[in-house]
Amino acid sequence: MANYVVSKGELHFSLFRENTEIPSGFRFLGNAPEFNVTIENETLDHFSSTRGIREKDASIVLETNASGSIVLDDIQIENLALFFFGESGAVAQTAATSQSETFTDVKLGHSYQVGITTNNPTGVRSLSNVVVKVGVTTKTAGTDYTVDLELGIVTVLAGGTILANDDIIVEYDRAAKSRKQVISGTDQVEGALRFISYNEQGEKLDYFLPKVKLAPNGDFALISDEWQQLPLSIEILKATGKERIYVDGRPFTAA
Repeated sequence: MANYVVSKGELHFSLFRENTEIPSGFRFLGNAPEFNVTIENETLDHFSSTRGIREKDASIVLETNASGSIVLDDIQIENLALFFFGESGAVAQTAATSQSETFTDVKLGHSYQVGITTNNPTGVRSLSNVVVKVGVTTKTAGTDYTVDLELGIVTVLAGGTILANDDIIVEYDRAAKSRKQVISGTDQVEGALRFISYNEQGEKLDYFLPKVKLAPNGDFALISDEWQQLPLSIEILKATGKERIYVDGRPFTAA
């Protein structure tokens, strides 16, 4: 009987436990409009040259390369980390009152992030009770400056009483909050990949790739009228003591 398939399914990925090739637990990657596997071979051909037209009489495979690609449109923070060779986590911010920060030589129309440090280069969030001064003079919100309390950004307005190259003092309180964060890195992400088939047409076949490396593979549109997509490439490797690809049918009872 023919097995005509319209393939659908879920992709699950697991990082390896440290210094092993053992999966640490699989995470559903979300909706994946595309998942492709490519097998390429390099062959050594032999041709008979005894007479007439040279004819191929032997061919052996010298090298085989397995790779693939994934497109994800579920923009989970962990998926972003895969794309940026990075790590995802949470940044915890403690509550504090009566904080003060000085921004020197400000420019009109420019914005300034509160709370930037070497260990926290994106600054603090969730401000309240913000006061902006030049020297001892308190400036007026909406006329001299605006403040995004959630993001912790102060913008100096043109046409107010804050002048170009003034030094402004920003006083504020901050709330105890946490936020998700991805920090980019330089190392390819390595782990195991599983495809669980949920197709409506055709036999369900599940795929297991014991060792893969994932890497970004194209554009990630931050401004677009389309759904965001994360394109990833897959390098399919051979784990110790295992083959590169396993394909499982669903259980059945033998006659």
